[in-house]
This record gives sequence, structure tokens and C-alpha cells, in this order.
Amino acid sequence: MSVISKAISILNILVPQGNEKEVSVTEISRELEMPVQSVHRILGCLSQHGFVSQNSKTRKYKLGFTIMKYSFLMWDSLMLRSVARSYMEELSRQTKETVYLTMRENMEGVYIDRIDSSQILNISEPIGLRLPLYIGASNRAMLAYLSQKTRDNMLKNVDWSSVPSLRRLTQESVEYELEKIREKGFAVSVGEVTDGTTGIGAPIFSRENTVIGSLNCAGPSTRFTPQHIEKYSSYTKKYAYYISRELGFRNLYRFK
Repeated sequence: MSVISKAISILNILVPQGNEKEVSVTEISRELEMPVQSVHRILGCLSQHGFVSQNSKTRKYKLGFTIMKYSFLMWDSLMLRSVARSYMEELSRQTKETVYLTMRENMEGVYIDRIDSSQILNISEPIGLRLPLYIGASNRAMLAYLSQKTRDNMLKNVDWSSVPSLRRLTQESVEYELEKIREKGFAVSVGEVTDGTTGIGAPIFSRENTVIGSLNCAGPSTRFTPQHIEKYSSYTKKYAYYISRELGFRNLYRFK
């Protein structure tokens, strides 16, 4: 059995059973038929990373806060689509344009839900479409709210000569747009993914104050006049905030 498999087995043992919320090294060793020394070593490593914690009085172990953090992140992802749906419908009703829900997966944005525009001329990108976080309003709305270090590490490693965008992008132009997004609370893109289209995106946050997705509306650029962009961006930003609030977000970003 590999070390990783052993660590997973230990974590499974620590899942609370009834009233038993803590387990001793000896109990783990006996249950898994694993040497006590090996159990100690693996628990020490898991403890360093917050996956387990030890009761200083009983010397027994239980699951740590890192497990809880990952559980919350998974819960947010599962909840995102169901919470967002009614707000997507309202945004669709008010703009009459296509509405997307995007989820962040590492350094990419993925479309996970869509409501098509009822108008004859519309756009309809496929569910599951993945693009780097620096392309399009839906993705830059998320990138703008990642940490400075994360943004810098991502952008400095991009080969800007081969970026899959219809509009020429540079590190400087993207960084400038990210600054504007943080000032306004939403992003706008024109003709980057599909020619002749305009998109508006606003970030969605989790209870951990982490950006996990974005709410977006998009359509033919001929319908996105400056007046419409101003109105639609206000709607998009507002409903993205409402989704964030239902997911438990309370700090940092505020709807204005």
C-alpha cells in the first residue's frame, strides 16, 4: 500500500462514527494493521497541513480544519448552480440576452449553465466551454479578484503571441482591465471569444471570501450600446452579489 493510500485510510478512520470523534494512534494501528511508527509519521505530516489535529489532553486525533475548508469549497460548487438559477432567469428577463453562469476551476473558467436569449439573433456558447481566466468578461471578472501573487504568476507565464482570443491581448492591457474591474465591480469584453459579440461579467464569491464564479450576459454588439452596457452591468453586478450573499459571502466586495 502506498503512503498516499495509507494516509487516505487514516483519514477515513477519523470520520466521526456516532459519539466517537477522536481516535488514538493505537486504535488506528490496530484497525488498519499498520505499524504504530508508520501511523505516527503519517499523522505528523497530515497535522502539518491541517488535515488532522491532536487533542493535547487525550493525545487522540480528529479531522482538521483543512478538511472543513475543502468541504465548504465543494459545497459552494454544488450549490452555485442551484442558487444562481433564479437570478439567471431574472437577468435574462430584464436584458433579453443570453445569460451564462461560469465556475472557476484553477486558472480556467467553465460555463456550467446557460439561459438562451429569446431573440432571433443571439449567441449560444456551449456548456462546458473552458477558457483561460484572462480571456473574456466572464473570466476576467474572476481573475481580477484573485490575489496579486496568483495574478502575477499566471500572466507572466502566458505566451501572448498565441493567446486564443480574437482581440489582441497583452499582459499590460489585461492588467489595466483588471484594475478597472476592481474599481467598477464588473467586466466588459468585445469580440474576444466570438466575433461581433459583447459580454458583461460580475464575480461571485463564496463564504470563504473566495471568487468561485461569475454571472454573465452576452449578445450581439449591435444591441450593446453604451446605455445598454451601463444598465445591463448594473443588473449583472446586482444579481451576482445576491448569489454571493446566498452562498454565505459577507465581506470584502460590496454591491453599490
